[in-house]
Amino acid sequence: MELIDKAVPATTSPFSALTGIFLEPAATFHRLATRPAAWLPVLAMCAANVALFLWYFLGFVDFTWFQEHMLAAVADPEMRERQAAVGMSQQTMAYMTAFGGVFTVLGAYALTAIYLLIVGKFTNRELSFGKGFALSAWAAMPNVFMLVLGGMQMLLASSGQLGMEALNPTTLNQLFFHYDLGHPLAGILDGISILLVWNLALQVIGYQAWTGASRTGALAVVLTPTVIIFGGWLAYALSKMA
Repeated sequence: MELIDKAVPATTSPFSALTGIFLEPAATFHRLATRPAAWLPVLAMCAANVALFLWYFLGFVDFTWFQEHMLAAVADPEMRERQAAVGMSQQTMAYMTAFGGVFTVLGAYALTAIYLLIVGKFTNRELSFGKGFALSAWAAMPNVFMLVLGGMQMLLASSGQLGMEALNPTTLNQLFFHYDLGHPLAGILDGISILLVWNLALQVIGYQAWTGASRTGALAVVLTPTVIIFGGWLAYALSKMA
């Protein structure tokens, strides 16, 4: 059952929600409950994603260095040779990464929506696919700051020699560990960031607002996939170090 707090107006301008989601997320989710307007956060996220990676590949990175940097992270010599032989132009890499990222974003939102739809069947706190998709999209709005953070990183690294993993300076790896790309733990530590925690917090708030779940229940629903994914990823990384 989808619940709406009657004490809070159930409508808001989608554009005012762009700021409200950061300043007063609970109230904003309540106001978005009847008209989630998922198109706006999706458009904002996709535009930021495309802008960041086109800037990175076409206006910043030393592409020869980038290719060597990526190949150096491949431990298997045969795999490294095969990847080196494939070759890809800088423009092709730019457009594949930028627009591939758009499909990745949409796919992630869709998977979250399906998960919430299935969970709702068992918890009697149903969210339609569309509402789940919108919840995922709005909760991911902090990721638009990647355009600012990545731009800042590129402006500070004028040599053009900066890996894609360093575009987000808020990850555990960039903040504390500084493992090279080829290290088994680099991937998982680059995947855990302040932005991820912010996203999850907004998902919890939004799930509460749209289903009436308790804080504990919302935490359990939202965090379970993350714990499973990162737990499995950590186990795999540790096995490679053994």
